[in-house]
Amino acid sequence: IAIAIKTGIYDPSITGVSLQEAKDKTIQLVRSVAYDHKINNTRKVWGGDWQAAHWAYFAGYSAWLLWDDFSPKDQTYILQMIVAEADRFLPTVPLYYKDSTGKVIFKGDSKIEEDAWNAELMYLAAVMLPSHPHSNKWLNKAVAYMIAATSLPSDLHNSKIIQGRPVSSWVNGSNMEEPGFVINHGIIHPTYNAIASMINAPIVFSLVGKSTPEAARFNLDKIYYSITTHSFSAPPYNAPGGPMYKPGTADVYYPEGSDWGQGVYDTYANLDIAAFTYGWDNLSKKYKGKYWAKLHTDKVLAQQNRFADRHTYKGDSENSYPGREEAIATRMGSAWMTIWLQKQAPAVYDNQPISK
Repeated sequence: IAIAIKTGIYDPSITGVSLQEAKDKTIQLVRSVAYDHKINNTRKVWGGDWQAAHWAYFAGYSAWLLWDDFSPKDQTYILQMIVAEADRFLPTVPLYYKDSTGKVIFKGDSKIEEDAWNAELMYLAAVMLPSHPHSNKWLNKAVAYMIAATSLPSDLHNSKIIQGRPVSSWVNGSNMEEPGFVINHGIIHPTYNAIASMINAPIVFSLVGKSTPEAARFNLDKIYYSITTHSFSAPPYNAPGGPMYKPGTADVYYPEGSDWGQGVYDTYANLDIAAFTYGWDNLSKKYKGKYWAKLHTDKVLAQQNRFADRHTYKGDSENSYPGREEAIATRMGSAWMTIWLQKQAPAVYDNQPISK
């Protein structure tokens, strides 16, 4: 809702809710989340645990888009939430699926998503609070987490310079398999090749006209190659084999199945739009991001057109995630921001060292 309001596309004739009521509800939701964070010494409902940075990012980002509509007291609660979550990562190191010897640390459970969403919160904090004494520390740590999130075993010997250092000096393990696919929930999981937390950095930095760190697109071209072009043999993988994306259809091939359901298309649409917007589709053969984006966005629209209220999924058989309707709103909101911001302030990448 905050994205729709910020970019001027909110339409009461479609939602049946006035602009003012939509804004009021958004503010109430966000301020309530911040109020309940334990740093604010209120009800101490949440904070400092596994997904806390993820939720703090969404709340903080939404608040930032409508910042002047929040009271000074609410702004204080929101900033304290963001700072508390960002600060807790300063003494930490990123997590890895495999260590530097190739030993699996977390069986069947890549840490791509945790590292990515923790980085997301830290760079949001750095961009929102550039004068804070920890701003550069947050950004440095965000860079480390972004590189770790999409690291491959070969990156342990990668001499490419990212933000002033060889990639090999940034990483201490890997979270993807060559050439760029992800193991999660015990299987090769295409959904985690398209995880939205990896692709939001250009949005956050572009909102204030700042360059996006080069680390934010590290190996994303390899992720996209692996989902569009890399071929899986069947057997040992499920029939029919081949690439995860199939020309002429929005359907995605899951080499080892999917425990979330196979009716999820919005996550791929978001990835496709980012890929062709930022050029991450450069390794893909024949069909590029724009081709796949149309297939996947058309499929999402077809799903929504099945229902009078335009929700997306018919149930667990398509997407078993409990927050599936809320999740699609965040991902398609991200896709829209990618498109909208490129018209306002096109993303620029910067590979300069980040001072501490």
